[in-house]
Amino acid sequence: MSSITGLKTGKFTSIDNSGEIRLGDEINPGTAGQVIISAGADEPAVWGTAAGHIANPLTMGANVSLTSGNPSYDGTLAETINATDTNTQLNLTGGNGVSVVNTGGLNRTITTDNDGTTINNTGGTGTQNQVLKVPNALTSGTNISFSSGTTYDGSAAITINSTAPSFSAGKGISITGGVIATKNDGTTITNTSGTNVVLKVPNTLTINGTTYDGSVARSFSVATTPIPNADLQNSSLTLGNTSCALGSTTSTIEELELDACLGITMDGTNIDLDGGDVVGIDDLTFQSSAGASAMTGNAGGGGPTTMTNFDLTSSTNIIHPPNVFDVAGDLRMSIEMGNFYPNDDSSFFQIGVEDDLSTKIHGTLKVLTSSLEVCGYFIIPQNYTATAIRVDVVGSTGASVSRTLIAESIITYGSVGFTSLVTTTTGSEQTLTTTMAGASDRIMLIRIITTSTTDHIRGGYIKLTR
Repeated sequence: MSSITGLKTGKFTSIDNSGEIRLGDEINPGTAGQVIISAGADEPAVWGTAAGHIANPLTMGANVSLTSGNPSYDGTLAETINATDTNTQLNLTGGNGVSVVNTGGLNRTITTDNDGTTINNTGGTGTQNQVLKVPNALTSGTNISFSSGTTYDGSAAITINSTAPSFSAGKGISITGGVIATKNDGTTITNTSGTNVVLKVPNTLTINGTTYDGSVARSFSVATTPIPNADLQNSSLTLGNTSCALGSTTSTIEELELDACLGITMDGTNIDLDGGDVVGIDDLTFQSSAGASAMTGNAGGGGPTTMTNFDLTSSTNIIHPPNVFDVAGDLRMSIEMGNFYPNDDSSFFQIGVEDDLSTKIHGTLKVLTSSLEVCGYFIIPQNYTATAIRVDVVGSTGASVSRTLIAESIITYGSVGFTSLVTTTTGSEQTLTTTMAGASDRIMLIRIITTSTTDHIRGGYIKLTR
């Protein structure tokens, strides 16, 4: 490149140039697209890439082009990039129920793959899937018919009809308008409540002039006419768990078993067993379950119930001796004041009965000698056991005084000796240290040790259990 001469340095408002602008020591005209850029301080201007342009242009490759036709893109121009598809084969595979047909080039037609018997794709607008019929036909059976043919597969509209079987009413059954019901006489049985209900039995039972047909509850008694002995000879009549009234006449029964009966009423004349009043019964046992039992005699005036040849010696019988009383559930045998004696320490009878009519001490036993032991004997009844005693001693004013009280069990025959029961004091109930059961060879000795002639013994009780 030739050198430039004649250039002058100066300041210019405008430069009109119709030719090349050359830069550098070698007078370089640059290349298309380049711009004049600074090379830095104290350096001449040079051709280069302007700001906003990419340093490395994008070059179009195979099957890619720019609208301008340029082979590359550096951002200096607005461009459109285009691609040319040179692939002539598109791979599409039809799956279950889908068919793919190659119509040339990249063109493919995709359709449903139908059997043409049960389903096709020519319905609606001609391109829609439609069911033609079901694969398995429905066949009419007994009492079933179709309006057309004998099978139904959905390919044509038909009507299904049923023929109801024929029913006939047998005995006790009525059929009205398809409703089957029981046919009842309305006298012995009815179904008006929705269920069959027995009203009564067809034939009535008459006992002693009273009829029973089951329509209402009734109670009956044994026939009032005598029962022939031959009918029940050597037999057993069990009355069960109900109450039975034997009427007002005499019935002769060889054997009568009264097993767990709730009650037996003996009214009017006697009920004879083997010719007499209730005889020939070895045992009469009341119920063993919990609850009271009672035998009630004749309560009429002048007609008491007589008991003959009864053995009441069993310990299970509850017959308290006359001097044994039930006090709020406690059995108490009253101490008999006439059973008391002075001890052998005095040579004279030194016990007297106070009879001065004093409200405090009248009727009491008064000791007439100081320091006198008053001794009394008491029999404990059979089947009873003494568990406690009480003896009250008062002074002349009636105020209670405490004195030594001793109880002992004395052997009366067959042997000798005694057993100490308790040593305690008067004035309150005292529990025996050793209890004493009633026995024919035992008697209770009660000793009261007085200390003054003003001591008065009022009495007391022996507490028993049975």
